[in-house]
Amino acid sequence: MSTFDARVVIGPVQVCGLLSAALFGSLACQTYLYFARFANDHIALKATVSAVILIQLGHFVCVISTLWTMTVSTYGDPYQLSVLPLALDLAVPLSGLTVFVVQSFYAFRLWRLTKNVFLPIFCQMLSVLAQISTFVVTAKAISMTNVVTFGEQQLGLIEVSFIARAACDLITTVGIAWGLKKQRVSDIRGTSTMIDRLIKWTIETGLITSVMAFTLATWFLVLKQQNFMWIGVWLLWPDVVGNTLLASLNRRWLLRDNAPRTGTQSYDMNTIVFSTRAAQPQADPLESFKDRDIQAFQEAEHAINPGQKPIHIRAIV
Repeated sequence: MSTFDARVVIGPVQVCGLLSAALFGSLACQTYLYFARFANDHIALKATVSAVILIQLGHFVCVISTLWTMTVSTYGDPYQLSVLPLALDLAVPLSGLTVFVVQSFYAFRLWRLTKNVFLPIFCQMLSVLAQISTFVVTAKAISMTNVVTFGEQQLGLIEVSFIARAACDLITTVGIAWGLKKQRVSDIRGTSTMIDRLIKWTIETGLITSVMAFTLATWFLVLKQQNFMWIGVWLLWPDVVGNTLLASLNRRWLLRDNAPRTGTQSYDMNTIVFSTRAAQPQADPLESFKDRDIQAFQEAEHAINPGQKPIHIRAIV
């Protein structure tokens, strides 16, 4: 009891679990926006989004159960935390499934964009390798007797999983950005701006997941015997991956609204262009007579009092 420090065991899991719940709420909102805005998307893309939200729903339930176990059920008996809760063991393969689905989507996008078979197949092999490692780690985690000993024994498999995920994200990000860069050959300002924005979005979403995977691998090597920080970030990781996928899909709405149009005017994606050729409203003849009467009255008044400046109509509007 004297050697137990809740700040390094319960703290990271609790903080990251709450952040994971918040990100799941964001993922649910993005999913609703996706199905509301892109009802005509291909059934395969809709199935991908549905799979992500359903898997993350199960992951969310596991996270809540883990928080309950670590903060309520084991209260006063911290030695029970030497073994990970069963809900946390189940959250690990669900996390891997979410990342696997998203990485498969990006590998398919890379193939459609570059028409290069080698890179997508290589990325998919890395993702499959990581998923197999995750399943093996999960099977052994259920029968573990000590979390520190488990981390030492499964060091290789866990590191392979993290590094393979990070390499897959990095390759797909660079490949998609390079493919978009090669297609930036149009001199139309709107088209070039659109491609530049797609490249920026690809790098933003891809680097976030890659950095998180490399961070997990580093923290697991350095901190596995000191605290549960790597476990907390592991719980947070799939929610970040799912949100990046939905963000990249929902951003197409901005491209749809600001797509370049044919015509004599140049449309910028960052501005809303209003046509200057709109028909001007017809002048009211009563207003014309009224203005004419006011002007005649001011001229007469000026003739009587030449020192007084006339009051212009625009000054009182």
